[in-house]
Order: sequence, then C-alpha cells, then structure tokens
Amino acid sequence: MRTRSRSLTWRGQTFRFQYLPSSRPTAETALWAVSRSGEFIGTMACSPEVTTKDFDTRGLHWLGELLGNLKTR
Repeated sequence: MRTRSRSLTWRGQTFRFQYLPSSRPTAETALWAVSRSGEFIGTMACSPEVTTKDFDTRGLHWLGELLGNLKTR
C-alpha cells in the first residue's frame, strides 16, 4: 500500500493508522502505529504489498480483536 496514513471507522469511532518507517528497507512486514483521538493504542503489522481494501479489512479485524477483547475482561 502506498499510503502512509489511513483512517478507519470502527463502531462509530475513528482510528488513525500511521506507517512507521523501518530501519530495514527490505522488511517483509511493515508496522503501523494505531491511535484514537490522538492516543496511541498499539501497532499493527501488515505486508507492504497489501492492497488498500485488504488493509482496511485487516485493520478492522485488528481493531475488533483488540477492542472486542478489552470489553469482555
């Protein structure tokens, strides 16, 4: 994915995904910092070759796993 930042809405809340540059330019997996309302909540790993649509699907799944699990604890 060429974009270096992306916003996704999950359950009415907006989350920002910001690409984190790697010190290894040939890294197979890119890391993305994820924040909500300016607060860092975690990092998501994702292949740099993924399409925008697949990134969105992966990001929403990641949010569901992280935040869905927090609500049940």
